[in-house]
Amino acid sequence: MECFGERTRKGVLDNEDVQLMLQGSTMVKVRSSRWQKRRGLRLLEDGVTVWCESSKSSRRAKAQQSCKFLAGGGGGGCFGYRRVVGRWADGEVPRRRRLNVMEVECVREGCQSEALRKLAGSVPEGQCFTVVFKGARKSLDLRCPNEQEAQSWIRGIRTLQERVSNMTQKEKLDQYPSLSPR
Repeated sequence: MECFGERTRKGVLDNEDVQLMLQGSTMVKVRSSRWQKRRGLRLLEDGVTVWCESSKSSRRAKAQQSCKFLAGGGGGGCFGYRRVVGRWADGEVPRRRRLNVMEVECVREGCQSEALRKLAGSVPEGQCFTVVFKGARKSLDLRCPNEQEAQSWIRGIRTLQERVSNMTQKEKLDQYPSLSPR
C-alpha cells in the first residue's frame, strides 16, 4: 500500500511546471546592472532541492569545480550533473549551490527587488522573479529567457512549497531523511 506522502510526491512531480524544473533551465542571476551571470537551475529528484550550476571562468576555479565531481561524470547534460550517481564526490551538493524549497519564504514576480528594479526598462518584467529566503540568506534575483519559463518556475516553486507545508513532520522526515538532526 502506498503512503500518502509518496502518492502526493508523485502527483506533484507530474505537475507540468515541476516537470520543467526537473528538466532544468538556464537563467541569469542578477546582483546589479553590471553583475549578471548565467546559471543553470534544476530541481533534483528529491523534489525539494534546486541545484544551481555556474560556469567558473578562471583556471583555478575550473580545477576546483572539476575535482569535486565524481570521476567519469559524462552524460550529465548541460549542467555537468552526473545522472548515474546524482551527487558530488562526498555525497552532498554544496550548500551555496543549492536552494531548498523549505528555506524559501516567498517568490516575488517581476522586477520588485532593488537589483531588478534597476533593470526594469531594459528587460521585460515578466521574465524576472526573486526568491526570498527565510533568515539571513540573501535573496536570489533571476531573469529567465522568456515569460513562460519564469511563470513555470514561479508556479513550480509555489506548488512545491504548498506540498511541503501540507506534510506532517513525520512525513517530512520519512521523505527527506537529511532533515533529521544528526
